[in-house]
Amino acid sequence: MKKVLVVDDDAESYKSFLEPRFQEIEFTFLDDPKHVEPYLIDTEVIISMSRWLEPEMVASMKKLKWLQCTITGTDHLHEALSNSPEVILTSGRGIHGPQMTEITLLHMLALYRQINRLSKNQGKHIWDRFLPKVLDTRKVAILGLGSIAEHMAGCFKALGMSVFGISRTIRKVDGIEKVYSREQILEAVSDIDFLVILLPLSLDTEKIIDAQVFDAMKDTACIINVARGGVVDEAALIDALREEKIAGAGLDVFENRPLQPDSPLWDMNNVFITPHVGGRSDLYTQNILEIIEPNLRYYCLQAYDKMTNIVDLSEIVSKDRN
Repeated sequence: MKKVLVVDDDAESYKSFLEPRFQEIEFTFLDDPKHVEPYLIDTEVIISMSRWLEPEMVASMKKLKWLQCTITGTDHLHEALSNSPEVILTSGRGIHGPQMTEITLLHMLALYRQINRLSKNQGKHIWDRFLPKVLDTRKVAILGLGSIAEHMAGCFKALGMSVFGISRTIRKVDGIEKVYSREQILEAVSDIDFLVILLPLSLDTEKIIDAQVFDAMKDTACIINVARGGVVDEAALIDALREEKIAGAGLDVFENRPLQPDSPLWDMNNVFITPHVGGRSDLYTQNILEIIEPNLRYYCLQAYDKMTNIVDLSEIVSKDRN
């Protein structure tokens, strides 16, 4: 009997869904990774975000054949799986469009509608009818053109925005007017109002948004990072905000997580911060199970070529600082 280890803080929902559908599988459901150790030696499949997985754990798991990561980004698993090329790795890619779009719009509106100012005024009982900016007619460039970007672009266009893209390769993408290559990034950001970052962290994307990029942007432009903190040179960002080279930043991710209490970003009026919640939603477990169920069926049938979201480990960065 195949042994599958599910580790998630919503383990009960996984249990109620998977056990009736896969009675031929022996599941272990844990809501805390602190308790995984006794189950590793016999586990064939892991279903988990797996930030807890260490290289020595994988080395002890002689029966491990497949790891279904429950999020899109799998860069945090490269080190643990680097000596296990035979293990199939699949991701949660494809379910994050709605929540990632909404968190991005939240950040955009927070900056343009000055949510920090409004919140402070409410706390002080101040009635201040200042003039807000609107998203209509603004230009936005999305760096990283995956499935999330396509969903996001459609929503941006519905709000009257012009949408551009920046990608490793120039290609046609639905909803995006023009795509620039990464080598053209300085040109791409020179006339936009928002730069939205959706790139994973890899060896060729680390600190790709640096002082040069900020210098190329308009002083009225804003940056929104809902991807990985390491993609942005945080020191250069702080300098750009202080020197008013850009107008603002909406940040859901940072070079180090959690954001340190002494970071100057906390106290900047032109910065809106959320605690890395962009990919989360109340429908998350329901949505990820729509990927897990068919993948698990194909795995049981040994139809590995039909499994979705198989990840090429060679393209994942060897460290995760987020």
